[in-house]
This record gives sequence, C-alpha cells and structure tokens, in this order.
Amino acid sequence: MEERYPASQLATGYRWEATLYLTLWEAIEERYGRDVAVEMCGKAMYETGVRFGRAMAERAGRNDLAALKETWEELYPTGPDTEWNGKRFVVKNKACIIEDTLSLYDIPPQRWSDIAQVFCEGDRGFVNGFNPNIRFTWGGRILRNEPECVWIMEEPAE
Repeated sequence: MEERYPASQLATGYRWEATLYLTLWEAIEERYGRDVAVEMCGKAMYETGVRFGRAMAERAGRNDLAALKETWEELYPTGPDTEWNGKRFVVKNKACIIEDTLSLYDIPPQRWSDIAQVFCEGDRGFVNGFNPNIRFTWGGRILRNEPECVWIMEEPAE
C-alpha cells in the first residue's frame, strides 16, 4: 500500500488528537468535576470511535476481521509483534500517545488513570463501529503499569 503520510505527520496527528482530548477533559473537569469528565469524555471518545469505524468499514467495502486488520494497519503503526491467523488480530505497541502527551504537558502520573482509560474508549468504539460482532479486548495497557498496549480483535464465537 502506498504511504499517504510521512511518519512525522502521523505522529503529529496523534499528538493533536491527544492534546485536543486533554484540553476538553480539563475544561469539563474544571467546570463539572471528574465524574462528569469521565462520563462525557468517555461517551465522546467511544462514539467518535464508532463513527470512524463505520466510515472506515464503508470505505473498505466490507467489515470482516480481515478488512479491519487491513484498515487498522493503514491507520495505525503496527510492528513485528502483530499477530494474525485469520480469526484473531493482535497488535502490540510499547508506545502510548496519551502517556507521551500527558508527560509532554507535565500532567502528574497520579492523574493519568481516568484520563487514559477514557481516551482508550475510542479504540473499543472503532472496532464496534467497524463491526459490532468482532470481539475487542485489551491484553495490556501501558497506563495500567503493563509493559505494552495490546489490542485483541477476534472473530465472534460460532
């Protein structure tokens, strides 16, 4: 596949998204409190993911797991630890854009938990929007003190 954007542009896009999210989180939290920020940002991230997932499935012309894999690999960097067997697609990454962003803006680690948990709802929403029958789970999260982020996408059980 032709590379449409240089890696630096892709990283800038991720940073922009994470910074926008963080800015909105802080505004909502300041005005309404942490619980409302969790609720509102969680819903916004999840629904944004669903919308984007639906659009990408439509663009792909199909919404099976293989199409999700192809789309994911076009949108997000995957490395040598990626697993694929036709029924299960697993992506592992030792980098976390929201961790990098929180660190960039000197947000103390004790504030990361809710902010990061809610940010990641967009991934779950993306898969659900692409195909609600594909099972999505996390096998690891850097911001939960695990060594890497792991996204697991699987064909539905028979």
